[in-house]
Amino acid sequence: MASAVSKTPMLRAAAARGFAAQAQAAAACRGSADVQCTNLPNKMTVASAESGAAVARVSIVYRAGSRNETADNLGASHVLRAAAGLSTKTATTFGITRNLQQVGSSLTATSDRETITYTVAVTKDELETGLKFLEAAATGQVFKPWELADLTTRVKADIARVPTEVEAVESLHKAAFHSGLGNSVFCPGYNAGKHSSETMQHYVAANCTAARAAVAGVGVDHQLLVGFAQSLNLESGSSSDSKVDSFNSSEIRHERGGNRAAVAVATHAPGWNSLNECLAGYVLQYAAGTGPVTKRGANNGALTKQIGESVASSALYSSYSDNGLFGFVVAGNAKEVGKAVEAGVKGLRSLNVSDADVARGKAGVYSWIAEYLESHGTLAFDLGEQAALLGKIYKKAEILAAIESVSTSDVQAAARKLASGKLAVGAVGNLSSVPYLCSLN
Repeated sequence: MASAVSKTPMLRAAAARGFAAQAQAAAACRGSADVQCTNLPNKMTVASAESGAAVARVSIVYRAGSRNETADNLGASHVLRAAAGLSTKTATTFGITRNLQQVGSSLTATSDRETITYTVAVTKDELETGLKFLEAAATGQVFKPWELADLTTRVKADIARVPTEVEAVESLHKAAFHSGLGNSVFCPGYNAGKHSSETMQHYVAANCTAARAAVAGVGVDHQLLVGFAQSLNLESGSSSDSKVDSFNSSEIRHERGGNRAAVAVATHAPGWNSLNECLAGYVLQYAAGTGPVTKRGANNGALTKQIGESVASSALYSSYSDNGLFGFVVAGNAKEVGKAVEAGVKGLRSLNVSDADVARGKAGVYSWIAEYLESHGTLAFDLGEQAALLGKIYKKAEILAAIESVSTSDVQAAARKLASGKLAVGAVGNLSSVPYLCSLN
């Protein structure tokens, strides 16, 4: 078996586990795909985009990310994604691996704070085999005790590989939201190996239901995908989500010693339920600066320029379906980080963007979205996220048009809201020079 873990420090930290031989990704999609969306009577959403690629990608997505965990099962979503490909009601681990290898397919599981996504990539002539084992992995989990015990080493390895910057962002979420969105996408170290079969079955029964699911595909006929979704053996369940997490002004510090530190600072920001404000937030993030765009380049953002060149820095915007965080992340020599944090907070409080900054921010968002949706792999993931969280699909053209409509006054209004907000802080490393929250607010 092959495994891979991917992390996105400045956006939403996610981890993935891949199985069998990796099917080669199709060349970047050229032109606009025909996106279709269907809402089934059982409240499941099906979304698809046709393409001319030889490889089809199909995802089953559940609203079962870490925000749905409770104090009794913290880390369950991490265990769930790590357990993808283990024995199911209809197939063994060996059977899943061998059959997918024989058709040159891959099975991955990816999760974040809101969703967990099971995806199969397979050539179109072997789609039936791919869908068979995707269904087995995503709907037939059994969580045999001995397999969960063997999984502990993998979960601990995932935890050990978390970069300091990601850990700072995870701590920031915990400080800002406490529970719900504050739950890390990584299992707490003290809980590794302590999730029983009963705990996992209960978590799946509560969160992996038809009303909380979506099916998305790229390079697959839409009606075929609708038929596949209707055939899934899922309990209807409830579509209701937990209450919206309230923002808290607090801090979490992990003293580690050494000569490096990473600090994430943020205030409350809008989520995707306020689309126009959310897009203004993304434009502001790129205008504020997301780090050098070339090797040994300079920080030219409105915020990162004020933080300086002594540390690595980037504006941070973590957006979710109903909530968000906007701020910055700095990492570097422990002696320099404290001054950088103070400069960053000062810059955030007085953040002012010009027409040129907004134009640069728009260009950055255009480039990010266009590149993200060019790949069939990330397009399939995006369709699944939108279908599961929103119940509808925003087409690429609609998003780009909405970005175009964002004005300088919209971005300046977003910056003014952030300037008056309370702060939350997550810090990891040698924090001897890092100021406490009480001196920043």
